[in-house]
Amino acid sequence: MNTRASGGKTFILKMWENYPKIWKFLIDLGIFLKYKTLNTSKIPNKIVLPSSNTIFVNSEENRGRALLISNGTTQKRLTNFWIKAVNEYSPDLVIDVGVNYGECIFSTNYPNHTQIFGIEANRELLKYLHQSKEVHRNKEQIKIFNVFAADKAEEKTFYVDKHWSGTSSAAYRPAHDMTEQTTVSSVTIDSIIEKDFTNKNILFKVDVEGYEAFVLKGMTELIQQSASALGFVEFNSEYIEKSGVNVNDFLRFLHQHFSVYIYIKNELVNGSQLTLSELHKLFRSKYVHTDIILVKNVKKHIDLIKLTSAS
Repeated sequence: MNTRASGGKTFILKMWENYPKIWKFLIDLGIFLKYKTLNTSKIPNKIVLPSSNTIFVNSEENRGRALLISNGTTQKRLTNFWIKAVNEYSPDLVIDVGVNYGECIFSTNYPNHTQIFGIEANRELLKYLHQSKEVHRNKEQIKIFNVFAADKAEEKTFYVDKHWSGTSSAAYRPAHDMTEQTTVSSVTIDSIIEKDFTNKNILFKVDVEGYEAFVLKGMTELIQQSASALGFVEFNSEYIEKSGVNVNDFLRFLHQHFSVYIYIKNELVNGSQLTLSELHKLFRSKYVHTDIILVKNVKKHIDLIKLTSAS
């Protein structure tokens, strides 16, 4: 087993933050090799995904350009998990917190009974999200919220990353100077879910650059009332600490509400009761950056969608 699972993600993040000009050069090179031009008027602003769904992107922004280069899939593990989970788990409620351009939420089609909520704090991405929603088969079931998901309602300072929209955050300000400080309204997921989903099945994804603990705390009531829940959450110990959260406290919260599975490279291992120091040993790294699966009452669906073989 290769325990250096977080190395690739960590390397990319450090390169992005410490060497933004090199990163931009690589993105531009990828665009040029694919489209034979850097003229933005000749570069497409939409991507047809393998599902035949379309997402719209800002072709002048680095993450939008990265999606163009990769045909809309920059997180293959997440995409594979999401499509399998929707197909096999058939959730009543879907929540995507940290939608970005929507490559997760729009990656597949949903059952007619499923209600779909997308949460994105970066208002600059709303134009593209609404365009993608309007051409999606389930558009009448999809709601997009321009709010910041947290554990309470208040005004939050939010840093919009002009270099790479995917790392816009309230948890920390990137080291480079290509950020814009703004104010956003924070809400709890519990407060925006108006319909009663008691005894229903919930699928969720949370990727909010270190603020995951606050998001999950703000949807505790929903999780407790659900019949079952299945979640995909980014775990970056460095960013979690920067948000002011004790990582061991966060792990204890997760263990209290879910069975926890942790990706070691592309293999899932049982992470129940693991502490941060044990994760350090497991990953052979001071900082742990990986993805975790949170499970409540869905063991049979874990088997059905074969998460351990996701890549």
